[in-house]
Amino acid sequence: MSLLYYRVFNEIVDVLRQRIAVRNQRRNELLNQQQKEGAAQNSIPDSLHSQRMAKCKNCCKSLTTFIFSRVGLCLLVVAYAFGGGMVFQFLEAPYEGRVTEGVQRRLHITVEKLFNTSEQSKVLFKTNWTSMARQILEEYQQELVRQTKRGYQGERNEDDIKQWNFPGAILYAITVITTIGYGHITCKTNYGKIMTMIYAIFGIPLMLLCLANIGSTMADAFRFIYCNVCCSYCNLVKKRRNLRALKSVELSHNTSSSLPTTSNTHSTVLSDNIQSPPSSNVVEFVDNFNVDYRKQTIPISVTLSLLSSYLILGAVLFSEWENWKFLDGAYFCFVTLATIGLGDLVPGKSITSTQVEGKLVICALYVLFGLSLMAMCFNLMQEEVRAKFRRLGNKLGIIDDPNFW
Repeated sequence: MSLLYYRVFNEIVDVLRQRIAVRNQRRNELLNQQQKEGAAQNSIPDSLHSQRMAKCKNCCKSLTTFIFSRVGLCLLVVAYAFGGGMVFQFLEAPYEGRVTEGVQRRLHITVEKLFNTSEQSKVLFKTNWTSMARQILEEYQQELVRQTKRGYQGERNEDDIKQWNFPGAILYAITVITTIGYGHITCKTNYGKIMTMIYAIFGIPLMLLCLANIGSTMADAFRFIYCNVCCSYCNLVKKRRNLRALKSVELSHNTSSSLPTTSNTHSTVLSDNIQSPPSSNVVEFVDNFNVDYRKQTIPISVTLSLLSSYLILGAVLFSEWENWKFLDGAYFCFVTLATIGLGDLVPGKSITSTQVEGKLVICALYVLFGLSLMAMCFNLMQEEVRAKFRRLGNKLGIIDDPNFW
C-alpha cells in the first residue's frame, strides 16, 4: 500500500510540475511578447527621429550649397544690404528728426529775438539795430554749425527728404561693405557706430567673396561673347586656312601613294609612308578647328576700353543729373570704382537736388555693377599678362611647357 501511495504521490507531483512548467512557459512567452512590442514601440520614435535628423542634415547641406553658390552669394549680399539699411534707418532716423526740430526751434527763437529787439527800440538807428541783429545772427550761425556737425543737412520742414531715408541707408550700407565710405552720411548715435563696426566685420569679407565669384562668372561670359562674336571672323579665316592646309597635305599623301613602284624596297617605303600617322602639323590644324573660349585671352586694350566706356557713361549720367561738369562726373565715377570714396561729390547731397531717392538707388546699382565689372576686368587682365609671360618664357627657353602656369 505504501508503495502504491508513493507512486500516486509521484504521479501527482509530476502532473503538478508539468502544469507549473507550462504556466512558466506561457508566462515567459507573454513577457517576451510584451518586451518585443515595447521595443517595437520604442523603435518607431527612434526611427522617426533618425529620419527627421537625416532630413535636417540634407536641408542644411542643400542650403549651405545654395548660399555659397554664385546666385546664393548675390542674393545674400542684396539681403544683407537691405537688412543693414533697415537697421541703420531705425537707429539714425529718430536722431536726425530731433536735430532738425532743434534747428527749426532755434530759427523761430532767432526771428522772435529780432522782432522783440526791433519792437523794444523806441528809435531805430541803423548802427544800433545792425549791431544787435548781427550779434543775434552770429549766435544762430554758431548753433547752425554745431547742428550741422551733428548731422543736419539743411532740411527745412518735416516733409523734406531726410538723409536717413531707406535708399540713403541702403547706400550707406553698401559704401560700408564695399570699403568706399563716402562720408557724406555717417552714424551719429552710439548704437549706430557700434552697428557699423559689427556690420563691416561680417559684410566686407562677404562682399569680397561675392565680387570674386561674380568677376569670374562675368569673365567667362565676356570671354565667350568675345570669342564667338567679336573674333568670329578671325576664327572663320583661321579654319578655312587650316582646311586648305589639311587638304593639301592629304592630296600630297594620295599622290605619293598612287605612284608606280619598280622595286620591293621602293614599295615598302611607300607603304610605310602611307601607313605612317599624319604629321604633328595636321593634328595641330585639326585641333584648331574648334576654338575653346575658356583658353581664349582678352587683350588688355579691350578691357581698358570697357572700363573707360563704363566710366564715361557714369560721368555723363551723373553730370546731367547734378548739373556737374563732365570732369566732376568722371572724377566721381573714378573715385567710386577705385573705392577711394573721398565724398566731396555725391549724388543727391545738394539741398536743391530733386528726385533724391531715385538717384541714390541708381548710384547704389552703379556701384555694385561697377565693382563687379572691375573684378571681371582684373581677372581678364591677369590672365592676359600671365599668357604673355608664358609666351615670352617659351621663346627665351626658360619655360619648356607653354601651359606651365
